[in-house]
Amino acid sequence: MGKYGQHIREDKSVLTEPRCPFCRALFERPAEVSTTLGYFSGGTCCCGAVFSYDPSRKNMGEAFMDALVYACNEDWDIAMSLESGKDFEEKFVVYKENDHSLSSKAVSNNPKDRIVNMIFVKLKNQQTK
Repeated sequence: MGKYGQHIREDKSVLTEPRCPFCRALFERPAEVSTTLGYFSGGTCCCGAVFSYDPSRKNMGEAFMDALVYACNEDWDIAMSLESGKDFEEKFVVYKENDHSLSSKAVSNNPKDRIVNMIFVKLKNQQTK
């Protein structure tokens, strides 16, 4: 309770800040990331996580592969040999492009839990990217 018996309200805007689901650092707006095979919309976090953004919410498989391969320094052989939970972790979020924020109920380990449009991938062994 605050001064004069008033209830102190929690700042809900903190829940929607664009923060990495792994380290809670703020991340930049998704940008065009050039790769040897083209480009994807996403970026990297200071903790080493790579994120990929799918504004259509219809091609999360491609967004996932873009992030995973980029995290592996674009080595498809390494990326395809990795096992979820053992070699890397992924987290899915609902990203609101217009105001560069997240849904307050955005973080999930399972893309089937919610409608998602951004994936974060973090290698457990950061020897690559």
